[in-house]
Amino acid sequence: MAHRGVVLLFALLNLTLVAPTQLHAQLVFEAQVQRVVDGDTVVLQVGNVRYRGRLHGIDAPESNQPWGAEATALLRDLLGSGPVTVEVPDIDRYGRLIVRLYRDGLFINKELVARGAAWRYPEFDRDGEFLAAEQAAQAEGRGLWGAHAGGSGGEAVAPWEWRRR
Repeated sequence: MAHRGVVLLFALLNLTLVAPTQLHAQLVFEAQVQRVVDGDTVVLQVGNVRYRGRLHGIDAPESNQPWGAEATALLRDLLGSGPVTVEVPDIDRYGRLIVRLYRDGLFINKELVARGAAWRYPEFDRDGEFLAAEQAAQAEGRGLWGAHAGGSGGEAVAPWEWRRR
């Protein structure tokens, strides 16, 4: 059912299919960000159609978690109000588009990790694309990696651990 939405999107927008170095093709298109849900989830609008997108390869603190508000605010600031370029390498089990977002050439997913607002999500960053950015953020004490980084009221805990609590 979720795949039908992507096929419909492709047909309606006459989108370009590109073949990256991966084994499968990706959908690439421009969209407006309708809403930032949290630090790694957005609602994208293309024409009159809205899609929920989950940022690929990273995991930002949950909204009710320390650093959640900061991650959400940074994502909102990075995205601004103009169009973004969206790459869709996959769809998750909840029907969300897995997205790689670019604004004016800036790779938003990686920038969130580089600024210490999100972790690389090891389970979904299998090729280590975000590893160097995370290590640099840790080494330089950026964002949630800071020595006194209490964020919005507490210790930084990886979101996948927070969700298990």
